[in-house]
Amino acid sequence: MPRASQCSNPLMSPSSIMNRPMSRYLDMVDSPEHVKKLTLDQQKQLAEEIRHELIVKLAKNGGHLGPNLGVVEMTIALHNVFSTPKDKFVWDVSHQSYVHKILTGRKDRFHTIRTTDGLNGFSLRTESEHDCFGAGHAGTAL
Repeated sequence: MPRASQCSNPLMSPSSIMNRPMSRYLDMVDSPEHVKKLTLDQQKQLAEEIRHELIVKLAKNGGHLGPNLGVVEMTIALHNVFSTPKDKFVWDVSHQSYVHKILTGRKDRFHTIRTTDGLNGFSLRTESEHDCFGAGHAGTAL
């Protein structure tokens, strides 16, 4: 697998990723209800924008990039079908909840993840009504 510096796609080069502005779908989504209003094509674009946001923000402060890149579409689909906080999401690995945080009103604070007084790297009930439990690294669903 090529390193980021060897990427042949100019749209995914490190400099283009870091300098790309946040697009309008991610700007429009502040709650799961907003996700439900998007068409399938718009949700696909939202997924791309969220991946970009994860890469940019986590490059700065560190964090759990891989587990979150792997659940972008799944998390959008969950929020499209279910209604948190009424419906409860149980993450088997709590550090997969970054996309959930972005879609549940914490997007504007996402840049603070894993910093002092910032968003927690895991789901945390005191952080949002959309987090139904506090959890750590693994085995939460058990």
